[in-house]
Amino acid sequence: MCLMQVYKHFDMKHEAASLLESRAEQYMESWLDRHDKERRNDELLKAMHNLVQTAEILSTIDAGQRTHRACARASLLSLQIRIPDLVWIGLTETNARRIFVDQSRFQEALIVAEAYSINQPMEWAPVFWNQMLKPDLIELFVAEFVLVLPLHPPMLVELARFYRAEVAARGDQSHFSVWLSPGGLPAEWGKHLGRSFRSLLRRTRDMRLRLQLATLATGFSDVLEGCNAVLDKVPENAGPLILRKGHGGAYLPLM
Repeated sequence: MCLMQVYKHFDMKHEAASLLESRAEQYMESWLDRHDKERRNDELLKAMHNLVQTAEILSTIDAGQRTHRACARASLLSLQIRIPDLVWIGLTETNARRIFVDQSRFQEALIVAEAYSINQPMEWAPVFWNQMLKPDLIELFVAEFVLVLPLHPPMLVELARFYRAEVAARGDQSHFSVWLSPGGLPAEWGKHLGRSFRSLLRRTRDMRLRLQLATLATGFSDVLEGCNAVLDKVPENAGPLILRKGHGGAYLPLM
């Protein structure tokens, strides 16, 4: 009788899950040890299967964090199979953050963040900023982001600081960006940055926070005027109960 059968027979679920997780690790290490041309998806599929089984077992004993971790790692393996040109698994913390920041698609970024336990509000700030010169791209990114995660005020404030520093550093357009990778910056970089930051401001429902961000970033006088006009009509103690009628007749909170 093999070890897994023993664990199943005696209902030793923690031990069974750990064994499956260990097997997944072995398959991943074996895949990483091979040269690029010798790497096969079957090892990744076996590792993924073991992690899915791990999650299934852990979910029956209410081991929430371990279940989530196993699912996140299985998702990362699916990403490795789907996009084999990059190595996604077995990364150091530094390299995981690098590949995280480089992602232009939210779903891939989220998978990396979950798998390497870096899904924290402030970790997302450089991811957003790395796309600020691509307004169309960041608008889609933000739209997908808010469906899953909240736009935390500290992260938005950090982006406002980035924006202000960038505008100050590139006021005459003669120097490379202090935040973005040098080279290839478009002549209308200021317009692109402004449009991208406006997309973030539009997603900020809290008028006081929007006012704070526009003030900190500078250069958004129309946003300041709009926020002040709304806030002048809102009693100080109104809080989140004040609503305004939006497009389509839906009522949206001002705060």
